[in-house]
Amino acid sequence: MKPRSAVFFLPVLICVLSFTTSAAPPARPGSHQGNSAESQSPDKKDKKEEPLPLKPARKIDFTTDQGTWLSLDVSPDGQTIIFDLVGDLYTVPIAGGEAKKLTSGMAFSGQPHYSPDGKKIAFISDRGGAENVWIADADGTNPKQLSQDEQSEFASPTWTSDGNYVIAARSTQFPFGSFELWMYHIRGGGGVQITKSHTKPDARPRDWKDTLGASASKD
Repeated sequence: MKPRSAVFFLPVLICVLSFTTSAAPPARPGSHQGNSAESQSPDKKDKKEEPLPLKPARKIDFTTDQGTWLSLDVSPDGQTIIFDLVGDLYTVPIAGGEAKKLTSGMAFSGQPHYSPDGKKIAFISDRGGAENVWIADADGTNPKQLSQDEQSEFASPTWTSDGNYVIAARSTQFPFGSFELWMYHIRGGGGVQITKSHTKPDARPRDWKDTLGASASKD
């Protein structure tokens, strides 16, 4: 693909973005199987990153000046916008200009969020073979998988104010289920569950509670 420009409208900000890039169309793995996050030991070593075991069947190039269903965040210094587009992450100066591609390949990455000091980003990606929470340096280098799940979906990653934890919504099961909040330390571990979708084993699914879009207070 070769998107050349994208326009984002915010309540208090209008940013005109212009960029050029080329990539193969992203794809999601067809199934998620394996053990869930609850079965992971906090002392388990992080998995070594391996490329998503998918090969593109063809390459599609196109130009666009629009994007839909985009997730974006503004850096703490107010100088940079990070956003996702067609499964890859980009940054662009908040005043406009040339956008920089941070991720590429067959993996589908999205929902980026800057750490409080702006040095790292948290995002959701299936680059390890299943959708999980990831972090990386602000320029996309040194990616690290935080959650070690193979049966769930994740959404809305955000940081605690000290920059030591990422809070994300995790589905109770794949492909359908309610979202619960989990907290992951940037150094690894099995994660800590914060909310529960239901407290009674016999609760009806329609009574389960979804919890997404957390925002940690400064303290």
